[in-house]
Amino acid sequence: MQIIKERNPIWFEALKRNTVETLVLFPLKYDNKLVGYIWASNFNVDNTILIKGVLELVTYFIASRIANYQLVKRLEMLSTIDLLTGTKNRNAMNNRVAEFDDPTEIQPTRLGVIFADLNGLKETNDHNGHEVGDRLLKKCSAMLQQIFVDDDIYRAGGDEFLILCTECSEETIKDRIKQLRKICDADSEISFAIGWCYEDKDIDIRKCMGIADARMYQDKQEYYKKHPEKKYR
Repeated sequence: MQIIKERNPIWFEALKRNTVETLVLFPLKYDNKLVGYIWASNFNVDNTILIKGVLELVTYFIASRIANYQLVKRLEMLSTIDLLTGTKNRNAMNNRVAEFDDPTEIQPTRLGVIFADLNGLKETNDHNGHEVGDRLLKKCSAMLQQIFVDDDIYRAGGDEFLILCTECSEETIKDRIKQLRKICDADSEISFAIGWCYEDKDIDIRKCMGIADARMYQDKQEYYKKHPEKKYR
């Protein structure tokens, strides 16, 4: 406690207020990396050597479990998050769609499906390079997350995003799509082809996805009719 008082007086005072008189602190290390600390307080100082030996053994097992847990969580993140855009990836999308077939899962009573495809990405990549294209994809992702803040956003493909809106009204979805188009109209770099479908009874997510996808491609065709100079992929 005297060492703690000298090195960290604020912590020392907090320990004293909580009637801590003795303290032994051990780092939790795994593969030479610090993952945390473990300590024991108010122990019998006559047993310090014994307590030291027990904590040394315990810290090894705890640190290994923490490291394994962190690894599993990182693997889960890598398997479900698109590293470029920060949205959920196609694997996560497929798993979510599969949940609609699972009778043990609680299903939404209202569902909106939106496809948003970035127009002109191939032309950007061909003329300006993939770094510029990647920057646009990140910008698109940020734009979608700003508008569909409470919804699930997935990068379904290279330049295509899927948004699932559960338990919201059709008017809410229309309003959010309107916001997205308004922001795109004011942005010289970003243009989305958008298709959507809404269902509030007998929900068939694959049917909704098919309708939204078809409408998105219709919207894309209209875009290239207005902009024939753009290279259609």
